[in-house]
Amino acid sequence: MYKYMIKIYFLLLTFFIILDQSFAKQFVSLKSSKINMRVGPGDEFPISWVLVRAGLPMMLIAEFQQWRKVRYLDNTEGWVHQNLISGRNTAIVTKDTALLFKRNSTSSPVAKVEKDVIVRIIKTEDNWAKVNVNKCKGWMKIEDLWGVNDE
Repeated sequence: MYKYMIKIYFLLLTFFIILDQSFAKQFVSLKSSKINMRVGPGDEFPISWVLVRAGLPMMLIAEFQQWRKVRYLDNTEGWVHQNLISGRNTAIVTKDTALLFKRNSTSSPVAKVEKDVIVRIIKTEDNWAKVNVNKCKGWMKIEDLWGVNDE
C-alpha cells in the first residue's frame, strides 16, 4: 500500500511540474491570517507551512480541482485550497525603502514605504503601480514591488 501511494505521489508530482510551465505570471493573495500550505493538493497531504499574513501575495503556478499551487517571493511552494485565496491584487515591497509618489512620475515623494509592507494594487501604467497603503493612495515603481500581475 505504501509503495502504491509513493507511485501515485510521483505521478502527480510529474503532472504538476508540467502544469507549472503553462501559467502566465498571475498573482493571488491570502484571504486569512492562518492558512495551511500543503505538499500536495488535498487534506490528506502533510502541511509544509502555516502562512500567517492575510493579504500576502502569492504567484499562482498550478491548479488541480479546488486546490491551487502557489509560490512566494522566496520560492517557497505549496498547495492551498481555493477558498483561502483571493484574486485581490496585492504586492509586497522588496526594496529597503520605496517611495510613494502623488503621481506616476518622479514628482516629490509623499511617503516612504518600508520593505515587506503589503500594498493593494489599484492599477498599473507603464512601470508604475497605483497603490493603497493603509488608506494612503499613491504611485510606486513596479520594480520596488513583488506581486504585480502581468495584466
